Amino acid sequence: MRFSLLLLPILGLATPALAADLPVTAEFAAQPQFAPAYHAMSTLPSWVSELKATSVPVEKTTIDGKPYLLGHLCKPHDCAAYQMEVLFTPDGHKAWGFLSVKTQGSLYQMPLGDPSAAVLGALKAAYHTNNPDSP
Repeated sequence: MRFSLLLLPILGLATPALAADLPVTAEFAAQPQFAPAYHAMSTLPSWVSELKATSVPVEKTTIDGKPYLLGHLCKPHDCAAYQMEVLFTPDGHKAWGFLSVKTQGSLYQMPLGDPSAAVLGALKAAYHTNNPDSP
């Protein structure tokens, strides 16, 4: 007990010294040694970014009385695990996406393009339409 009480002040003094030796996360990730790994982690898969995907015809939809175009993409030969719903404004000036990845029995989903609640709801509904057995 006494040993642990003596150890607390020592750890308290050591922690700021350790933190002072390391850069903030953004500077750390920008260093040449770490930047490639950071950018690889934060890059969308090529089937999304390069449109190397299996897809369906775009359909017209309406959200809150406004027209949109809705599409669906998936990774070739692995559509069950990798999918993305895409919503465009009719003039093509704005797009939103909803990336879905199933791995090791878990479903991970990420909205893209900062969708409003209504747009995100439409993207989620489209995912469920394309995956009726998904929770």
